[in-house]
Amino acid sequence: MTHRAPFAALYVRVQETLREQPGLFAEPRWAGGNLNAAFVAAYLRSYEADRAGRPVPDAWRIVFATAREGDSNAGQDALLGANTHIQRDMPYVLAGLGLVRADGTSRKGDFDRAQAVLDRAYGPAVADIARRHDPLLTVADGRWNPLARFTVHELLVLWRQNAWRYARGLAAASSGAQWQAASRAVETNATAWATLRAAVKVPGYGHVRDGYCHGDRRGLPASPTAVKWTQAAGFGPAT
Repeated sequence: MTHRAPFAALYVRVQETLREQPGLFAEPRWAGGNLNAAFVAAYLRSYEADRAGRPVPDAWRIVFATAREGDSNAGQDALLGANTHIQRDMPYVLAGLGLVRADGTSRKGDFDRAQAVLDRAYGPAVADIARRHDPLLTVADGRWNPLARFTVHELLVLWRQNAWRYARGLAAASSGAQWQAASRAVETNATAWATLRAAVKVPGYGHVRDGYCHGDRRGLPASPTAVKWTQAAGFGPAT
């Protein structure tokens, strides 16, 4: 079974939480509109490419391959997707939309404010994933990562700050060669983190997760937002 749903569950909670904080941003049309839409689209391009058997960026290849292998835990699956989406996709999206407003002021403040959305969404997302997809998370403390000195909050902060830094490199490129060098830096960083996050596996654990997903918990009602987003993303019943 392909274990893609944990990242989708995290993403659904982020989208729901984003809508609950309409006054958070100084430039809401950019932060909650254009940036968010382009960010979602970036993920869906890689997802659809993988489903169609087309090549995907190396970091996404690791994410999708790990989900297919099935012996990672659901926390790894969620954070593998989060790492690659933030550290690989976000720099390109930011650079493409522009790091400054029309008046020349930086959009970094709104970018940083979005961290509050992730922080607020994360706890409910862990509860969703634990309830539906992986019994391990029901007894874990939510910091399931092989880098014990980091909490998930610290990882997300680090990844997002890296995304902004790499976006600045892309935006500053004034030639094709400079753009290629900046792009290589983005891809190398995201792939290195994906490789690290995918490294810890428990052979046979996928069968435990599959049995859990196929149990009575599969009958739990899904929120309308979750149903709509997962259908739009092409997710079927696979967990």
